[in-house]
Amino acid sequence: MKHDWKIVAVGCLFTSTALADTVTLLNGDRLSGTLVRLETKALWLKTAYAGTLKLPWTQVDQIETDAPVRVRLADGTELDGKLQADRARQVRIRIGSLAETAPLALDRIDAINPPRQGDRTVLSGRASLGGNLARGNTDAQALHLDGELVARNAGQRVTLDGELNEAGQDGVETASNWRVGMKYDHFASERIYYYANTRFDHDGQAGLDLRSTLGAGAGRQLFERDDLKLSLEGGLSLVNEDYAHAADTRFPSARFGARYEQTVWQGRLKLFHNSDLLLSLESLDDYLYQSRTGLRVPMGKGFSLGTQVNFDYDAVPAAGKGSADTALLFKLDYTI
Repeated sequence: MKHDWKIVAVGCLFTSTALADTVTLLNGDRLSGTLVRLETKALWLKTAYAGTLKLPWTQVDQIETDAPVRVRLADGTELDGKLQADRARQVRIRIGSLAETAPLALDRIDAINPPRQGDRTVLSGRASLGGNLARGNTDAQALHLDGELVARNAGQRVTLDGELNEAGQDGVETASNWRVGMKYDHFASERIYYYANTRFDHDGQAGLDLRSTLGAGAGRQLFERDDLKLSLEGGLSLVNEDYAHAADTRFPSARFGARYEQTVWQGRLKLFHNSDLLLSLESLDDYLYQSRTGLRVPMGKGFSLGTQVNFDYDAVPAAGKGSADTALLFKLDYTI
């Protein structure tokens, strides 16, 4: 490939000056053409003399464009402007006629001219099934179902999710709980959004007939890529709890949430963590915490095998009930 670049560099001497975007490689070769995109650490440059070239991003020393391009940094920030070469493996982004960024290392640039999502709504979802069945000296059974459906466009996101757990042993019910939720996010910018959410929980073993929460707040989408998604959010929620054999409660709370999903090991492993903390504004000793943490191993055609740890904590449970509930689950997932 190195010799190909040298041949192409010679061809640049005979091309029109209309090819204004230029790329200088670490070996000194200077290529002219039209910058197409940067993705997955490869730079695509369209030339009149050698077609479209795919150049390793790590071999690029300097880059300049004659027209504005869209640049996405590693932290998710996106800027539109002309690229101007600076020192070795650094670039400035000229935004309009007045603004210009400080020198940026090329390693901080994650993509150039990434596709715009526009107003198109993209649907994604996941369904999970787990359980066991034992017959003999011990009769036991367990069932776990959970799922999520997300509708996303450039300015909005709607998320529906649900979970069901049922288990019994020797005719005695050992688990019976479910939860459903809905959340609406409105994006004020590429990364900042405002949300409204509601959730309903039932846990028979905890004596909880129904817990309902209604809240609103703001969040920041730190990363939203195919291989990494991370968001943090906070706001206020109103919590109402109805118990079977205890006094009902209602209290305002501060809410903090986190959502993380990452694909590692060249797509062979997916990690995830979702958590919610509701901290009572009437008493700091009263709080609720829920988390779902685990991993999935893709098996192909949308299926994956996974394991997950559910952890629920109620700092002020019903009388005679414990605060913490932990469950280890093994599941079959299907993703669309």
